[in-house]
Amino acid sequence: MSDRFAGAWLVTEYVHDPGGRLAGIVRQRRTLEPVEPGVIRVTQVCEPEGLEAHPMGAFAGTWVFDLRTDGALRIYDGPDVVGHGYEWSPGAMTGCGVWPRFGHNFESFAVLVTPERQLTGGFFGLAGRSVADVVGVAEPDRGRWPALDVTAGAPELPTPGPGLRRSVGPLAVAEHWPSPTEQVRTLAMADPATAASLTIVDRRGPGSRHVEATVTR
Repeated sequence: MSDRFAGAWLVTEYVHDPGGRLAGIVRQRRTLEPVEPGVIRVTQVCEPEGLEAHPMGAFAGTWVFDLRTDGALRIYDGPDVVGHGYEWSPGAMTGCGVWPRFGHNFESFAVLVTPERQLTGGFFGLAGRSVADVVGVAEPDRGRWPALDVTAGAPELPTPGPGLRRSVGPLAVAEHWPSPTEQVRTLAMADPATAASLTIVDRRGPGSRHVEATVTR
């Protein structure tokens, strides 16, 4: 992973249930430390709040995995996360895989809207069933938890052609199919704290995938 994401971060994650209701928060201390050339050890110490009756309540405790880099490709090499990610442009990543001990699969994104502020998020599932949608924010660990305005409302997104739209707090998600074999997913979120907005366009086709992340201020 590039040094843009290395170091110690405080992360506040806002957990929504599949229907879009805010269920609670996970506070996370995340450290990314190089342990050898091409290998970074990721340690996440998580403290769920208000999630006692939600599956994400089990996300408590310490989770560790090694992240191996090969150019823009990232391999999540366990033990607590197995999968892969890709840094599509400097400071813009997506990932997917499984948390074996937690017992859920995931898709995720992380984008630096400033050198010291990440907008993050993802989708947790269990064998094809949605469990939780997460939006979050991360800043370097200076002893103060970052916050995201989850009441700001999600941007409006068009779905040209057959498509679907939904919102997760301040995150808008739209999917459409330009053809039966092509899928386009668009994510958009505003960050009033930095007057920045984020758009991620993920295009997938037979044997191909391309992601564009744009930050505007």
